[in-house]
Order: sequence, then structure tokens, then C-alpha cells
Amino acid sequence: MSSARLISALHLIPLSHREHRPDSAPISPQASGTGNFITMFTCTSDQTSDLSGLGTANMDSKFVIHQVLISALVVTCFVCTKTILDNVRRSRAKISVIIVGAGPIGLTSLLVAARCIRVARIVVYEELCRKAMLCTPHQIAFDVKSVHFLKRHGVDFDNIEGCWEAGCFYTRLAVFQEYMLDIAPRLGKSVDVRTGTKFTRESLRDLERISGRKLVIACDGSSGQAAQILGLSDEFAQQSCRAYGAVAALDRPSECQIPLPERYVHNLHFDLTAYGSDTSEVDGYHGFSFKIFGTSRNRYMTLSIPKCEYPLVKSLRTVLDRSMMRNIFLKCFNTYKSSTEPHLSDPIAVKHMKFSPRLFEIRLSQRVENTAYFQEPDMFVLAEGEAARCYNIHTGMDVNVGLRGLMALPNFLTVITLADTDHAILKALTQKNKDAERVCREFTRTGLAEYHLSRSARV
Repeated sequence: MSSARLISALHLIPLSHREHRPDSAPISPQASGTGNFITMFTCTSDQTSDLSGLGTANMDSKFVIHQVLISALVVTCFVCTKTILDNVRRSRAKISVIIVGAGPIGLTSLLVAARCIRVARIVVYEELCRKAMLCTPHQIAFDVKSVHFLKRHGVDFDNIEGCWEAGCFYTRLAVFQEYMLDIAPRLGKSVDVRTGTKFTRESLRDLERISGRKLVIACDGSSGQAAQILGLSDEFAQQSCRAYGAVAALDRPSECQIPLPERYVHNLHFDLTAYGSDTSEVDGYHGFSFKIFGTSRNRYMTLSIPKCEYPLVKSLRTVLDRSMMRNIFLKCFNTYKSSTEPHLSDPIAVKHMKFSPRLFEIRLSQRVENTAYFQEPDMFVLAEGEAARCYNIHTGMDVNVGLRGLMALPNFLTVITLADTDHAILKALTQKNKDAERVCREFTRTGLAEYHLSRSARV
């Protein structure tokens, strides 16, 4: 029987028809060939159904795996592309630096910024013209740590007029400014030094025209207004250095502006019985430290002593007798000056010496808010030098307080150039604030002792 006939018979004779045949036995594979075929046919249909379900499951599994692989490939391509683009963006990210003030801190900021590969352009605002800047007579002194810092950034002290003493370098402020202005065009960056140009609120419009991210550094001193114009608070926090001091300044027009090393003397006691003060008790009290510094024409003197209940200290803090303090400075200067310096007479002291009338507490002031970021102009603001922190006494080493703050500037420039999220920006500002607090804390604890007091008197 052909296959076509079997299928026809299958349709003509339903399986249920067997139930109406009383004389027929149950169909089994052995009893009927047709039944055998029908039974085999039914079995084959069940197997086909099972295989069909298995195939569908396999197809679903392959589809899921295929989708997972495609998703993984897309994610991998996205991550790789984003990483490449981020690396390209980071490698090309640049920042413009605007500096307000061309003093030693402002010009050192220029030098540090020029050495940073992230800086594309530098603009400096200075109120004084170049001629007036180079007439500044004051002396500045770089301590050992500041000398190393400046040398690492390319300062050649062999080409700067000055003198050395115990690893410290002494020079006139104008000489240092002239050297820094001369090397500025050779630093390999676009440097625009605008002398004779005061930074005002109108200058903010110039900043807005500078494309890209910007950092503005206010270095215009403790009385400057740049930080306030840029949006920083004018609030300062004062920290006691746990010492008392007084300062005197002597201008001798007949002398030349020659840098001189500092001169120290420690453990001084004064007899003030002529002024009605009982200062005979000296046992158990450390004496005063006396310091002479400055150029041969502009000489400065300081007295300092750690906080104590010494009767002499009480007298010098409470008795307002100008002649008493003037005579102390006069006699100390004539006793401890160098042998080549001329004697200081009473008439010259009266006419040319200015001094503190009595002892005062020495403090270090720090700006409460010295960093900020403004989103709309994409601009960071930073206060450095005396615009950020300063003593209320002239130490002769004041520039080093500002230079300590600049030692964290290279890393800050790199971090803020690459900061592309609010979290990264906040982290950069927080770290710079911590650096500023650390500098202030170190100078409060050891700065005055290093620059004024003897080692045994350090507080």
C-alpha cells in the first residue's frame, strides 16, 4: 500500500470506529498492520512536537545570548570611546591664569604658572608702572626652603644682585622684580604683563572675554581690593603667635641701597628704673630677641619675646612713654650693628626713626575664604601672599609666608584644569583650603621662632 493510500485510509477510517466492532480484538502492533502504522504514526507525531519545543527553546536561548553579546559589545565600545575621548580632552585641557599684583608673590605665581603644561595664557595686572616698581627700596629675604623652591622653577640667583648668609638670600625687592620681569617673555608661554593698569570691577569684563577655564590669583597685598572685587569675603581670622613684639624703621638718606644680612642677638634684659619701673627681677624669665635687617639705607629693628609675666614685659606693654622705647631701639642698634655701619645719634633717631610706642601681641591674620569657584564664567579665584595671610609685625622674612602657599600651586593648577564634575571641583577647593590652613598653622607655631626668637625661646 502506498503512502497516499495509507493517509486516505487513515482519514476514512477513524480510530474511534473500532469501538463499534464487537468481533474485533483490540488493535495492537502484532495484530494489525494498519494499526501498527497508525500507532507508529501517532508516536512520530509526539516526537515531532517534543523536538519542535526543544528547537524553540534552543532558538530562544541563542537569541538571548546573541542579545547579551551585542549589549556587551555596545557597552565596551562606548566605554572605550569615552575613555579615548576623555584622554584626548584631558591631554588638551588648558587654563588661563590672571594674576593681580606684580610683587614677589605675583611674579613667582607667574613663574610657577609658566612652568605648568596646563597653562595656555598668563595675564598680570599691576597698578604701578614699571619705573615706579623698580624704585622700591625695601629688602626681601628668602629662607632656605624658599631658595630651593625658586631654584626648582628656574630662578638663577647667580644673576641677581644680593648676598648670602646661612643658606638665605638677601636682595632688594626692585632687583628681584626686575629679574622676574626680564625672564617673563622667555618662559615659553603667552605672557601679558600690564603695568600701570589697576584691577577694577571693569576689569571683570576683560576676564569674561577670555574663553575657557580661568584662574585669577589676587596677590595685591593686605590692603588690596582684588579679592573683594572677585567675590571673596574680606573676613580675616587672627591667630596668636604667643609672643609680644615691637618694630622700628630707620631711613638714612645718606646711605646706599645695599642688601645686608640680618643680625640677631638674644636674651636681652633692660634696666628701666629711670622710667619708674622695677625691672630688677630677671631670674626664671627669658630675655628679648633683637633683630636688625634691611638695606644699608632702610634699616629695620624688631624686639620680640614669648608671652610671659616678666615685670619688664608688663612695663613695656602698659607704660606709654615714647622716649623709653626709642632709647631701647637706639642703644640696641648702636650696640649690635655691624662695625661698618655708622653710629645712630639721638637727633637722627628723633628725625628719621619710626617705632612702636609699646609692646603688642604678635598675630598672624588669615583670610577666612581664600578660594572660590564661579560656574557661569568658569572661573576659579585664589588669594595668595599678604592678600591671604600676613603678620602684624615686619619680620624681614614676610615673603616666605606667601611663598609657602605657592608651593601647592602647581598641583592645584593641574587638578582644576582637569576637574569636570562638581565633586572634583569641590575636592580641589577643599584641598587648597587645607593647604592654606596648614601653612598658617605652621607659621603660627614655628615661623616667629625661626625668624625672630632664639632656639631655646621657641614656643
